[in-house]
Amino acid sequence: MMTVSRACRTCGTMQDFRRFNAAERAVVRAEKGHGHFVDDYWRCTAVGCRWYQRYLNRGEDGLLPEELKIQAVPAE
Repeated sequence: MMTVSRACRTCGTMQDFRRFNAAERAVVRAEKGHGHFVDDYWRCTAVGCRWYQRYLNRGEDGLLPEELKIQAVPAE
């Protein structure tokens, strides 16, 4: 999975971002309208974060629902 380093407004630091998965695309499309283009959104991968933004436009951003926040990987 490809990631890029971006400034996360929620975390307040540089974090790895990855492209949306299908569930994230569906949530944002439902929120913004069926015809809304969601294929260039990226989301922060920090544990507990829900922040997302367009790849080149931080002005198009928001928070994903609580159920889509990044969970900690359980220790084995």
